[in-house]
Amino acid sequence: MIASRGGNSFLKTACPVFRAVFSCDGAVITRSFPNSRLAFSTVQGPLGIPSRDEQLTRLQNGEEYDVLVIGGGATGAGVALDAATRGLKVACIERGDFASETSSRSTKLIWAGIRYLGTATAALLSRNLLIKPVETVKEFMDELRMVFICHQERRFMTTVQQHLCEWLPIVVPFTTWRASPPPMGHPLFGFFPVLAPIVFKFYDALSAFTCPPSYILSRKRAKEYFPQLIEKDLKYCAVFYEAKHNDARTNLAIALTAAGKGAAVANYVEAVDLQQDSQGKVTGAFVKDNVAGKEWTINAKKVILAGGPFTDELRTMETDREHKPAVRGAAGTHVVLPGYFMPTNLGLLDYNTSDGRFLFMLPWLGHTLVGTTDRKGDAATLPDPPEDDIDWILNECKKYLNPDLKVRRSDVLSAWTGWRPLAVDPHAPDGSPVSRDHIISENPATGVIFIAGGKWTTYRHMAEEVTDKVVGPTGPPCRTLDLKLYGGELYSNQLPFQLIQKYGMDQIAAEHLASTYGDRAWEVCSLTVPTGEEWPRFDRPIIEGFPYIDAEVIFACREYACTIEDILSRRTRLAFLNKKAAVAAIPRVADLMAQEHNWDKKTKMEKMKAARLYVESYGGAMRLKADSLLREAAVESPEKLFAALDRDLNGYIDVHEVAEAASILGLSMSDEEVCKVFRQMDTEDRGRIGVNEFKSWWSRFIKSKRYEKMILELEGHGTETVPT
Repeated sequence: MIASRGGNSFLKTACPVFRAVFSCDGAVITRSFPNSRLAFSTVQGPLGIPSRDEQLTRLQNGEEYDVLVIGGGATGAGVALDAATRGLKVACIERGDFASETSSRSTKLIWAGIRYLGTATAALLSRNLLIKPVETVKEFMDELRMVFICHQERRFMTTVQQHLCEWLPIVVPFTTWRASPPPMGHPLFGFFPVLAPIVFKFYDALSAFTCPPSYILSRKRAKEYFPQLIEKDLKYCAVFYEAKHNDARTNLAIALTAAGKGAAVANYVEAVDLQQDSQGKVTGAFVKDNVAGKEWTINAKKVILAGGPFTDELRTMETDREHKPAVRGAAGTHVVLPGYFMPTNLGLLDYNTSDGRFLFMLPWLGHTLVGTTDRKGDAATLPDPPEDDIDWILNECKKYLNPDLKVRRSDVLSAWTGWRPLAVDPHAPDGSPVSRDHIISENPATGVIFIAGGKWTTYRHMAEEVTDKVVGPTGPPCRTLDLKLYGGELYSNQLPFQLIQKYGMDQIAAEHLASTYGDRAWEVCSLTVPTGEEWPRFDRPIIEGFPYIDAEVIFACREYACTIEDILSRRTRLAFLNKKAAVAAIPRVADLMAQEHNWDKKTKMEKMKAARLYVESYGGAMRLKADSLLREAAVESPEKLFAALDRDLNGYIDVHEVAEAASILGLSMSDEEVCKVFRQMDTEDRGRIGVNEFKSWWSRFIKSKRYEKMILELEGHGTETVPT
């Protein structure tokens, strides 16, 4: 019987064994349904790539590697790829999933450093040019060199990795002819509204005009292309281009490309200590498989630490446990809003926010991404976004949007915090300057190299420099500048239409698969199962309203996904896009992963519980902690309570807002009780409650014993968090 995952059809009575053969741009993939999915004792890898289990077997066989990279973010995976393409024997381990920290929480831009160009110019034109001219000019040239490198790497990503990157025009609106206060604190930059077209043309020239050209939008044309834009006082808009990508997918493509080039790459393998010889030189690492719990040793001639903001934590494993810090963390919070806040093909840059940082508003995967903040502090693993950061972003992004388009706290579909590593070389002489770029440093006592800092745009260049340090000046040269990453070999811009013709899917789903997987989309589609229905013909979405399908979960397991969180956060971006949708998708994802990984019922339930805890750490429409305003309003007056409950600011409350309020107030109410209370309020049976209906119900409620109990609980808790 064909495994249709639902649907009633004559296909269910077909022959017991159904063998599907799918053409894959010249390759042939064969898959049996339904027994093959349950028959595998281990999960196989993608075509041409070893499975995770095969990688673990290799890592445990005792062989010595030329290089062991600890860290599987963009930089660590990039080093593994660069070293493997030069013929080195490479191992790369990551304690969580690939890109599970900083590399999946970026602003999704491969940008060429427009802000760095501004800061460099501001420094050059400062009074330091008179006080210490040689040093000032040198710093300017170093900064300009970094911008040139950013342009080179952006060109590499947009030309060689077209399956992962695309150009995005970014609008810079001007409502005055002189900016006050001036951007970056320099008086000359107050004239940026006048100079912007020239600045952006110079920016184009830095990439030898290989990017789409910048241009100007008149006030009238700007409103036509960008109807959400503010009308009052708008003078004109300057438009320049940057590249955008799905950062987690790019990171995975780098890691799997390294695996395809011979590197032993594995996620969920943690270095618990470093192995040292009698002279104190590091010769490998003691590691642990965080999935199976097994521990062993990986031997290596050279160990490279690429832990991003957690690099100092890794460095404590070296002999000299008293070490100077190398990384200062900076938190950046991002907020996701509904897609209607932005055009689908235009971004927006606020170049002069209240704290001096750039703020981007970008269309991303059908939604609007807004970020980022800049807050110093120690890096943390969970994406918990501070409420102050969310509020600041919402207030800032109102600046250039039409006031009729209200930006409300309830519009936040998801929010998260990532950590940017700001690096300093602890092994450099005293008085050396702090780098605004990246640091590569070798501990002369242990021989361990670490790399920290940098940005997504320059991951490849950083990896090249690290490998150069390992192989020395006479070693093999870098070979990654024209190397297509995983999914790019047979990719063409006609791929979405080919998928539509072959698999009968809608255009949105086909475009999603092509832009996410490149030519590996054929492999994903080969795992789809006929539904037995007219529509959709093959596979179903894991959650309605999003293009992610069941086959992607199966394929993600082959691409080393080990937890439900891996699927919801990085293989798909559901948790990053919509916290509630991610929670709703957990049972379906768990069912599919349990089949692929052969989880028993207990394991499956544990995985689901862990996924819920993780997804809840994202921000959403309601605050992560109990809202003191709501509790105070419940004590003071029905009008204030209604206003607090009406988080959408639309003049009524619905059953979901009532349920969320009950939870925040600490009232233990089942879904049935919430619905019962809501029906008591909804005297007009409209499915929504106006303020008068609410006041009428409230006048009855305050006479009840439940009200007396609630008030006692609230007054007892004061402004502390009420447990739910």
